[in-house]
Amino acid sequence: MQIDSSLFVNVGVRRECAERYAGDFNTLLARYGIDTPLRVAHFLAQVLHESGLLRHVEENLNYSAKGLRSIFGKYFRSDAEANAFARQPAKIANRVYANRIGNGSEASGDGYRFRGRGLIQLTGRANYQSFSDWLGVDVVSAPDKVASDYAVHSAVFYWSTRKRNGLSLNTYADRDSLLDITRAVNGGTIGLEDRKHLLLKLKQQLSSRPGVSASLPTAPTPERLPPTHSVTASSLNLRSQAVVNNSNRLAALPQGTPIALLEGKPEDAWWKIQVALNGRLFEGFVASAHLKPFSGAPAARAAAPAAAIPPAHLQQDRPDITRARDGGRAFPLGEKDRPGRQGVVPVERVDEIHVIVAYLDSAKATHKRYWPQGSTTFCNIYAYDYCYLAGPYLPRVWWKSDALERLQGGDAVDAVYDRTVRELNANALHDWLEDYGERFGWQRAADIDELQRAANDGGICLIVAKRKDLNRSGHITAVVPETDDFSASRNAQGMIQRPVESQAGATNYRLVVQNRAWWLDPKFSSFGLWHHA
Repeated sequence: MQIDSSLFVNVGVRRECAERYAGDFNTLLARYGIDTPLRVAHFLAQVLHESGLLRHVEENLNYSAKGLRSIFGKYFRSDAEANAFARQPAKIANRVYANRIGNGSEASGDGYRFRGRGLIQLTGRANYQSFSDWLGVDVVSAPDKVASDYAVHSAVFYWSTRKRNGLSLNTYADRDSLLDITRAVNGGTIGLEDRKHLLLKLKQQLSSRPGVSASLPTAPTPERLPPTHSVTASSLNLRSQAVVNNSNRLAALPQGTPIALLEGKPEDAWWKIQVALNGRLFEGFVASAHLKPFSGAPAARAAAPAAAIPPAHLQQDRPDITRARDGGRAFPLGEKDRPGRQGVVPVERVDEIHVIVAYLDSAKATHKRYWPQGSTTFCNIYAYDYCYLAGPYLPRVWWKSDALERLQGGDAVDAVYDRTVRELNANALHDWLEDYGERFGWQRAADIDELQRAANDGGICLIVAKRKDLNRSGHITAVVPETDDFSASRNAQGMIQRPVESQAGATNYRLVVQNRAWWLDPKFSSFGLWHHA
């Protein structure tokens, strides 16, 4: 089957990368039996994960001392030793790859000469020699060609020659066994969730192609289990691991939240649970001491259907409400040249998002609408403008309680400042997304990795955090698609830890990758990761 660049673009690959490699994929896949939709989907899911969506064809060995101690601890047994090698890729490669996979000693330089290259990276002299024999071209004497000329070939070579328990990867693909393929490629299950995410998207894309007669198998939707317990604490952290750590909080569960026990004994300090948050199922760990047996349905919050509560905006299209104006921040931008987002395919939507971000440019000195004034900052104004231009509804003002009652009763209500609507700060936006976000199309993301990938697909994505001290400002930022100059920060397993953000605040950034996960700061009581199509 033909593989064109649009297939890659529609699963998040940058167009220039897709066009660079599409020809080689078409030439090689059928030749080596990767010739059914299921085989193609599994092969490409692994390749896209291993290469960072076709962006990386050469191993990045520019590690800090801390990174060396964490990833290559057996080769760097002290901080002093790691410091002597930090940020020196050639020295690092020659140390960690010496005297194995066909390489000579550290002094030979083989480690760096035969470092990882290709879309599924080839590493070590012995593997370069095997690839040369398979390819019929000498790459041992010219190893850079693996990255420049034979990046796709290296991935096909790996797929075609690798076996697990005596079975080929094509066989496991025919069985739709992602786990076995991942273990064969990775040696374990690092990055399994991302590979699963990519596989699902590829299956969806391939199923819609001419000549594919039936939908490819996909993972079943998890079944929502009946509640067994409810939360007794005023707020209980849902964590990705059974340990207290600021980096593993997934969400805060309010008092009374019903949960379903998945694993755990009465005497265990941690239970694995399932919980529904804004209509989506999550799994994680909570402290069992803050749960009690479920005694019935929680009290329902009085709510009208989504259609009964319209978005609230103050007067729109006012030409005097501009980025340059220091004032009028409760009103939406009214400049006539303002851009929008109307694209259908991901690549169009990504381009439009970057046009919006460039247009708003919160770091530009003339854009006084977003610049801080002493302790007063305008992250909520920027987030509102970003969403207003991109399409999804995020309130700058929201209906007061009496106006909501009238709307629910079927009355028409105009948005009048301080009479029917009030301004929302970042703390209030955190709560609005919890209470109303689902009605307006917002969905909660499980983690930063999922959020950045949604942005890379052209979605509108937000991080919002609520302060413990409600007299202090919370914070809200937009997570936007990666660019050549701004790539999200990934851990050693390839999972995104810190996204590409755009914000106003104490410091304004058009684009930034922060050096810390700010939303996990203990000063915040809760945070939310939200995305909208």
